[in-house]
Amino acid sequence: MTKNQEKKLKEQRKRERENEKQKRKQRKIIVISTVIVVLLVVGIVATAFQNLNKNKVAENQTQNAGKQTETRATIDYSGQPMMGQANAPVTIAEFGDYKCIYCKKFEETIFPKLKKEFIDKGKVKFYFINDTIFGENSQLAADASEAVYHQNPKGFWAFHKKLYESQGPENKNWVTKGLLTNIAKETVPSLNMNKFTDALNNRSYQDDVVKDYNIAQNIGVKGTPALFIDGQQVDPFNYQDIKETIREAANE
Repeated sequence: MTKNQEKKLKEQRKRERENEKQKRKQRKIIVISTVIVVLLVVGIVATAFQNLNKNKVAENQTQNAGKQTETRATIDYSGQPMMGQANAPVTIAEFGDYKCIYCKKFEETIFPKLKKEFIDKGKVKFYFINDTIFGENSQLAADASEAVYHQNPKGFWAFHKKLYESQGPENKNWVTKGLLTNIAKETVPSLNMNKFTDALNNRSYQDDVVKDYNIAQNIGVKGTPALFIDGQQVDPFNYQDIKETIREAANE
């Protein structure tokens, strides 16, 4: 081999080594770049999942906070007329006024459904609490209902129903002692009418009526009828919502 050939061969090998070195360098750069990209992608995905989890946690906390802060009224049911089984799992309280035309509507359209579907089946116990918002006439009607209740708790409901059926115009003083006495005689024949009349004349149960009114005021009742299911106020005329709330309260 001549010196020129040897020189060319050395130069060729040198170039090959340089090329190989350059390729290794490029491969190294590609590997490092790939690793960096993978790490960035992993970091982005991890951050996205972390933010998603944070959002879910925040959402759950907000929902739970909403449930925890949901206003539930504490109602004193002692001494109130009750229909249904005492051990029924769900308690409903209606705040009503015998002069209120919407209370009459509730009594005639919603209450019968509640009675048939839930009260009669032992799922709900139902309380009626006076909320006398129409003045003297309302108080007189409430006095009479209390007088019946204290003599005959079961007879109360027949008197209660008939009193709504006998309702006159909201802007008229249609509640009279004569009307109340006649309704009591008709609906609860076993009632001691002398005691009933004395109670009505002496307003013997006025304190009970005032107690009822104060209960309504203390829990923020704004109008009648007002309906509470286990302390949670619901629209008294949205029967679907009433049913769903009852079932939720009973864990059905």
